Amino acid sequence: MDEDYVAVIGDINVDYLISVKHFPDYDGDVEIEDLKVVGGGYGANTAYALSKLGEKVLLFGCVGVDQNGETALSELEGKVDLSGVVRAGKTGVCFSFIDKTGVRRLMTYRGANLLCENSFDLEKIHGAKWSHVAGLRADNVDFLFKNSEIKSWDPGMPFLESLKVLPEFVQKVEYIFVNAREFELLRSKFDAWKTFENLIVKMGENGVFHFRHGNLISGISSFKVKSVDSTGAGDAFNAAFIHAMMKNADIRYALEFSSASGAISVTRFGARSVPNELEIETFLKGVKR
Repeated sequence: MDEDYVAVIGDINVDYLISVKHFPDYDGDVEIEDLKVVGGGYGANTAYALSKLGEKVLLFGCVGVDQNGETALSELEGKVDLSGVVRAGKTGVCFSFIDKTGVRRLMTYRGANLLCENSFDLEKIHGAKWSHVAGLRADNVDFLFKNSEIKSWDPGMPFLESLKVLPEFVQKVEYIFVNAREFELLRSKFDAWKTFENLIVKMGENGVFHFRHGNLISGISSFKVKSVDSTGAGDAFNAAFIHAMMKNADIRYALEFSSASGAISVTRFGARSVPNELEIETFLKGVKR
């Protein structure tokens, strides 16, 4: 790839999007109103959203040798360079239960995402203008940060819950993305979060906060939209932030731009219903908070 490109290294799944009127009580039963099977996963979603914004993207990850694997990659083909994707085992699956308010509950089988060997093409990762890690096993992440320059990282809750101490490599990451629950976990378990260069906290309807070395630098209020499905909104945010920063935007505008991307995505069903650049810019011109 001769042009500037983004390397995304992360999870690739199939998402089962299950719409219900309300979540069942303990030992209860509810009727499913709609069911869709689409591509998903932190890494794949971010790669797709970046391609929608016009970026050249090289995706690294593992997906199963099965029909779910075909589904996981089908929307990416022709849009994302998949030469870094390895086929092995069973594809990861995420069951996303979504009620009528747009709130979701997730159950995830990680499958092939746990089979990735530390044999990523480091030369191609080094050659990227921006490298982003989303998901993966702890040893994969440790290997990548020790052997390449990673610009941004979205660790995800399973990774953070598994930690007893924060790895040393977190000090090398320029931008770390977490959601509200992940931020609370970080603050309760590790004082070292205050050493992060740039911590971006995605708070949903409560906006976005930017911390630098533990100090609140800025806060962006949320955009008022009617939520249909929040699946993949965080990945849409991350992709838009990366895109804006690659275009040399200042960080506050990048936060506005990425917040708008996340806001648009929750008004649509599925993680791949992400906006393009024109849609985001039009939204920012006409929206009211």
